[in-house]
Amino acid sequence: MIRYLIKNNIKLMSRSSINILAFVLAPILVSAVLMSAFSTLMEKYEDAGSFTVGYRVSGERSKLYMNEALSKMGENNEITFAEYPEGEIKDIVSKNKIACFIDFNDDKYTIYEQEEYKVQGKITEGIISIFYNSLSLGTTPAKAADITVNKADFIPPVDSVDYYGIIEIIYFGWCAIVCGAALFTNEKKNLIRHKFTVSGVSEFKLYLARFASLASAVVVGIGLSAVISSLVLGVHWGNLFLSALIVIFSIMAATAFGIMLYSITDSMVLTIILTFSIVWVWGFFGGSFETYMFSSMSQSLKNISPIYHENRALIEILVQGKSDYILSALLYSGAIVVGCSCVSVFACYLRRLGRK
Repeated sequence: MIRYLIKNNIKLMSRSSINILAFVLAPILVSAVLMSAFSTLMEKYEDAGSFTVGYRVSGERSKLYMNEALSKMGENNEITFAEYPEGEIKDIVSKNKIACFIDFNDDKYTIYEQEEYKVQGKITEGIISIFYNSLSLGTTPAKAADITVNKADFIPPVDSVDYYGIIEIIYFGWCAIVCGAALFTNEKKNLIRHKFTVSGVSEFKLYLARFASLASAVVVGIGLSAVISSLVLGVHWGNLFLSALIVIFSIMAATAFGIMLYSITDSMVLTIILTFSIVWVWGFFGGSFETYMFSSMSQSLKNISPIYHENRALIEILVQGKSDYILSALLYSGAIVVGCSCVSVFACYLRRLGRK
């Protein structure tokens, strides 16, 4: 009986294939726009590595200790300080592969930075600033030169292509109920639910048929979208098994959530309005628009959103190969499936009693 109901539901949904097509195209189009808009903001950080800095010291009084200090600072920070006592600074910078140039003049200095060496320039600027601040506090030049730039360990970066290519798959998956609009509309229009009520089919079986057919259709649509975005836009995924598992659980939760809203309201229009409103709020807290890494929202608000757990798990799987949010994403989705399913069946059972 269940297989017959699922087959019948899929036929009803296929009458409005535009809804399923939307699940294929919408994530691709929206993510493409967001990839372009935030490409600069999410540029990957590149390690400066070793580099060369040119310098010149004016004033014999400071030349000796500056040469010794620069040599020591260079050894500590993978920087080669090369002295150029003569020549135009612009010519020296253009003819030699140096990141920047420092013109020392007693207690003053001027740093000339090159556009293509911004990171190296900022590192040099910071080191020299610390050195001079130490001297102003009475520290000896030898001690002040004992400066080391410590490189902190950060979560590996993710660019806008991978981030939004993954995130929008989750976001649009949560709008699963749209894919079932044709199913529910035809059920009401053709009095199909009344016929099943008369036949004695239980509300639980009717729910399972709805859930399985709708979730399957959304999985196919979202799956195609993920494949196309990977091929066309170059989106990368981490562990495919774990990523697919999280996406499928997310779609199952979204399906159960949407059916619950429809079971309570018995109105497709109201259901879609409520779904879009709630999912938008969850997406806002969960990083579907502003990345969750840059979001200023409190962690407690983020944790309320199931989308946050799913987004973070998928992104961390990609950049780290693991995530502490995998379990919470699966459990959160599973709890929504169980809870919403119980509410849906109970609501439909009460509605059936009202018809008797």
